[in-house]
Amino acid sequence: MSYQLHSKHPLAPVIRATARAQVHAAIACCQSVDNGHAIHSVRKHGKKLRALLRLIRYANTTTDTLYHTENARYRSINAALSACRENASLHLALHEQLSAQDFPHTAAHLKSRLENGHTERLLALAEKSLQQALLKIDGWHFQDASWEDIEVGYCKSYRRAFKAMGHAFALGTDARFHTLRKRVKDQWYQSRLLEEHYPETIGSRTHGLQRLASALGDWRDLRLLCHHLARHGDETPELAGEQQTLQEHAATRLEQLRDEIVQRCRQLFPRGHWSFT
Repeated sequence: MSYQLHSKHPLAPVIRATARAQVHAAIACCQSVDNGHAIHSVRKHGKKLRALLRLIRYANTTTDTLYHTENARYRSINAALSACRENASLHLALHEQLSAQDFPHTAAHLKSRLENGHTERLLALAEKSLQQALLKIDGWHFQDASWEDIEVGYCKSYRRAFKAMGHAFALGTDARFHTLRKRVKDQWYQSRLLEEHYPETIGSRTHGLQRLASALGDWRDLRLLCHHLARHGDETPELAGEQQTLQEHAATRLEQLRDEIVQRCRQLFPRGHWSFT
């Protein structure tokens, strides 16, 4: 099933069907032979589920309670995989954003962190938790939640992203940019969910939000790599010998990403409030 809320179907059943599809996809990823990619994919499906829950959260007290319960469930599953995901992010940042062949000792150091033997066990635990979560979806009740309630959820999501953008640009800290990344990713996922129902207003934003989320993800991964190497880059003379040039290349790439992020944010969040009219 596509990650989209189709307007031709009753809202509550299509929300449950969309959620089930994400959990089934995450379970399939847990069984993948490519553990590194599986970690990323399981966490991605969890984030898409949480974005779906945030859309319907504000309909009434029942949906708000449902959101808090289920959001905590999928956040916990993702958190258990976060350490492995960070190791993979460092490795990918070097290979996809810098010239890994120019820094062979750094590449070997980062690859060694991927081979820690814990990934299969963590995926097995995640699969068990996801199987249990799947059983809960049939009990999700929405008490006549409507498309108007979905619109309220989207507007609140937009406002949170706009505020996160202001804080990130004003303070410039890694933590603020990480928050902006999370808010933008929510907007991207929610736009994907709604673009069929609102093709002119929401559909036109989806591609730009995807590009912005990607730039913010690259920025965060590269910042994590720089911080990691600041702590561990002198562990061997060979590793230390690569660090000055690597950090210079990283700084250039980070500046390019920041310029792209600013430009896309200004285009996608030009005002403080979103309106469907």
